[in-house]
Amino acid sequence: MLHSMSNRIRTSVGSVDREDGKHFVRSRLGKIVSAVLGTLLVASGAYAASNWVIGLAGGSSGEGQSATIANVTITAVAAPAATNLLYPGGNGDVVVTISNPNGYPVTVTAVQLPTNVTYATGYTTSALSVTQAGCLAATPSDVIWNFSTGSSGSSHNLTTPLTVAASGQGGNPLTVTLTNDASMTASAPAACANTFFSMPSLTGITATGGAAVATSSPATDAWTS
Repeated sequence: MLHSMSNRIRTSVGSVDREDGKHFVRSRLGKIVSAVLGTLLVASGAYAASNWVIGLAGGSSGEGQSATIANVTITAVAAPAATNLLYPGGNGDVVVTISNPNGYPVTVTAVQLPTNVTYATGYTTSALSVTQAGCLAATPSDVIWNFSTGSSGSSHNLTTPLTVAASGQGGNPLTVTLTNDASMTASAPAACANTFFSMPSLTGITATGGAAVATSSPATDAWTS
């Protein structure tokens, strides 16, 4: 009899334990489901469409602004050194940098030259700081821009357009070797041997600003007529 009562007690306790376990699982599951449903309801409520359809008022707009326009600068530089050197009756290279201060690329397609009696000034070194005696613009040096004419401002197209990157971008300033675009007449004085020249100022360029692929620096270009 005691054995039978003991069995009933264990069975009863086991049943209680199982029931408690099931209740615990159901309780936890219920909380998780409630939390998920609550999150979904909140999210759904935040983006739910209503029957109140909203339109756009007439004249709705925004504001933009265009960039400014600034001139480029072309400057004489010593590097890379000219490959083709000047001699009486011959042509030689001119090395320059083109600096673009604009916030967009600038493409140069042509240059305008001074007259063919506007001469370069000679210097003793590539620093162009000490003039070469007997080889000045007024002497004259007889070094001019190739294909310049008797009229100031004659325009000469580049073989390949040069695109200078926007300000602050790589390749700006753009270094360019203008192949054989300087000329020394046959009358050049002997004092102009072994001399570095600052070419006469260009009178202008033909250039436009706008989106374009920048030319890699250093570049080689020329005008041939």
